[in-house]
Amino acid sequence: MMLRAIDTEALEAKASYGDASAAYTLAKYYETQQDQERALLWYKQAAILSLEEKTTQTKALESSIAERLHKIERTEAVYSSFLEGYEDDDTYQSMKQMITQTFDIAPYKMNYLLPMTYDGVSHEGRNHQETKFQLSFQKDLVDNLLGLHESIVLAYTYTAWWQTREDSAPFRETNYQPELFIIMPHFERESFIKAYQLGILHESNGKDEEKSRSWNRLYVKGFFQAGNLIIAPRIWYRLKEDARSDDNPDIEDYLGYGDIELIYPWKKHTFKFLVRNNLKLEDTNRGAIQADWTFPLWEDNLFGYIQLYSGYSESLIDYNKRSDRIGIGFALSR
Repeated sequence: MMLRAIDTEALEAKASYGDASAAYTLAKYYETQQDQERALLWYKQAAILSLEEKTTQTKALESSIAERLHKIERTEAVYSSFLEGYEDDDTYQSMKQMITQTFDIAPYKMNYLLPMTYDGVSHEGRNHQETKFQLSFQKDLVDNLLGLHESIVLAYTYTAWWQTREDSAPFRETNYQPELFIIMPHFERESFIKAYQLGILHESNGKDEEKSRSWNRLYVKGFFQAGNLIIAPRIWYRLKEDARSDDNPDIEDYLGYGDIELIYPWKKHTFKFLVRNNLKLEDTNRGAIQADWTFPLWEDNLFGYIQLYSGYSESLIDYNKRSDRIGIGFALSR
């Protein structure tokens, strides 16, 4: 995920010394805060600063600045031609927000569609071929409430396994993950540590009786950077449930107590690896690995996507079953 909380004073200081990237970061931040006046100011400042040094990265930055400036100016032109004036500015801003749907909702995890996936492991009620897709969004609720430059964020992820080859095309499994977390950036420039995240996560599949699956977790996650590699380990603690209503009392035997994600961007490609294991020995050892490759297509925000999954607990209904799945499709975010 992208880090949303920033130190505006530090960035303004850097921009005052000619740092175009700092000015650009400020512009993007003010744009997400719906402060179009400041966003335009800093986009223009970034453009001016970038003229001083024509490196490859600077040229790419200039292109991005120009694109965002054009988008803001075009949007404001639409406002002026579409909306009538309001005496009260708050009323005007509310109407503008409803029309443009600019509610500062951003992608959280990957958003993708895999029209064709193939699972080499056969289980009752699960076809070898399925369609899989995921929708995931986040919304900043409060920024810098504690003075730590933190963001309190609400997120939601929906993942579905869809048997599109069946006559009635039923959804075999759907998993729902509402989540509330706080993320705090670590501002030491040379530090290996980049951010910390603490959250509470609910996960369920919305089914009744014997097919119902759910659990609740508290977790701590770190973000570390080594060159181009991002390392994001996470550990969790399952919140206790009444034994009589626990749908999956042994779920930790399969999902363990944490996972680790590795993210490696290379040019316009990204490679991700998610690994988890229950760290038990011999016959009771269970785990999983997921490998993702996204690559550019003809649109800037549309990517080709190949997903490989091998291990247990791909979905909640299959938390104690193995999958060896490959999927090919498209990603809208990464």
